[in-house]
Amino acid sequence: MQDNIIKYFGIEPNNASRKKTIVMFHGWGSTTVSQIELGEELSKLGFEIKIPEIIYHDTRQALFNHFDKKVIESHFWKTIFESMEEESRLINDLKLDKENTILFGSSMGGFIASGIFFSNPGYAGLINLNGSSSFLASENNFRKRDKREALNTDELLRFKEHDPKYKRVLINRPILFLHGEMDDVIPIDGQNDFIKSSNEKYLSFLKYKEVNHTFTTSMKNDLLNWINKSFEPF
Repeated sequence: MQDNIIKYFGIEPNNASRKKTIVMFHGWGSTTVSQIELGEELSKLGFEIKIPEIIYHDTRQALFNHFDKKVIESHFWKTIFESMEEESRLINDLKLDKENTILFGSSMGGFIASGIFFSNPGYAGLINLNGSSSFLASENNFRKRDKREALNTDELLRFKEHDPKYKRVLINRPILFLHGEMDDVIPIDGQNDFIKSSNEKYLSFLKYKEVNHTFTTSMKNDLLNWINKSFEPF
């Protein structure tokens, strides 16, 4: 049964000088609370912030143990795909103006943000932190790392249906990827694979040597500088 409405945590800017809203998607096994600190910093720049609850997290049928191996295998991609499929509901429940909405996601949230952005042209921008925009490449990497069998035909079709790499759309909106080169949770290979097949001239890809699956001060400063320059106040 579908929840009645997608709940979210909102942060209003003291001065809404950007006239833009940033929707922040958190990582696997995390909650909306994890994004509040960064959200508050972004709001100080003049952005309205909305942090939605993601399916199978917070109050939305939350799983008992997100980091159980079987739970990850059964629900990681299920969460991403279902989040993408409820895009119109997200717009309605969060009362978003698509043209003035920037999608931000970290780790699993990065998959969701990229999935929505490249499947539904019209958003103001995209920020993907330590996530992936090449779903099939990432899943193949996960299965090789975990010594699991390859995807079957039906699974391949479902991945390609959602994979941003296969959308083949050109979007003239600001896009930022940030990723640690030593990330062993969500390897950078997924983003590298997307870049190889992309002609997105508005895309900036910042890589960080000797950085694992984390958000460093340097990454935060680069993010704040980029978004400050990419979306000037009105």
